[in-house]
Amino acid sequence: MLIRLLREPLLHFLLLGGMLFAIFGRGGSDAGEADRQIVVSDADIDRLAAAFSRTWHRPPDAEEQQAQIQDYIREEVLYRTALGLGLDKDDTIIRRRLRQKMEFLLEDTVPPPRETELRTYFQAHPEKFRTEPRISFRQVFISKRRGGTAEADAQQILARLVAGSAGAEADGDPMALGEGFNLMPLDQIVAQFGEGFARELTQVAPGHWVGPLQSAYGLHLVLVTASQPTTLAPFEKARAAVQREWFAEHLTAAQDAQYQALLAGYRVTVQDLAVATP
Repeated sequence: MLIRLLREPLLHFLLLGGMLFAIFGRGGSDAGEADRQIVVSDADIDRLAAAFSRTWHRPPDAEEQQAQIQDYIREEVLYRTALGLGLDKDDTIIRRRLRQKMEFLLEDTVPPPRETELRTYFQAHPEKFRTEPRISFRQVFISKRRGGTAEADAQQILARLVAGSAGAEADGDPMALGEGFNLMPLDQIVAQFGEGFARELTQVAPGHWVGPLQSAYGLHLVLVTASQPTTLAPFEKARAAVQREWFAEHLTAAQDAQYQALLAGYRVTVQDLAVATP
């Protein structure tokens, strides 16, 4: 009987109503009364209209504007009621969202860099702005599906490739990624074939068949046909990337400084963790 009663929607409604009455009921203080006043200002209406225009590429008509205002009032009522009920407490999603908003606010504390600052940063961190090495190569693929014979097959095909035997490249297996790659950036090679394959490939001298190089797909016999080493991009070409890196570094420093300043206003106690005994 008690379980059935607890499941009744009417009981839930009455309990919620009682909580709302306790929070917003009669006898509220002046501060409480002020908190229960909702003012939709001209600035609010302009902001709502601007949001509508960004979505629909036109201003709202009178009916749409009224609908926006009513929706804003509904949101404000439910938002304030939720805060009054403490629904924001111990909610991980809300905590993370508020943290993000605070960090976004701190972004405005970093002023735009001067040209001299960017050039100094560029000179101090050249490794951040080097171009990726590029490699052109052909491959003959030996699939894992060959099982225990894959390694021996790869060695036999490699010997024929080194000897220049006609049709040796056709002895490999088909591969969806293709057989030839033209000046492919190293990061793309890593993405497609794996870091181990890419690392070995950078050690291969152009003009000679080598292998087998291993990837998650299987074995690869490789002929490097050309390579371009890493180079430092000119400042003018790397300027956008320099500004991004400069801003990210200075923003992190500013956020850390602001956090330390805020932390100084709190007294933090970390209780000892109980050590479980077997």
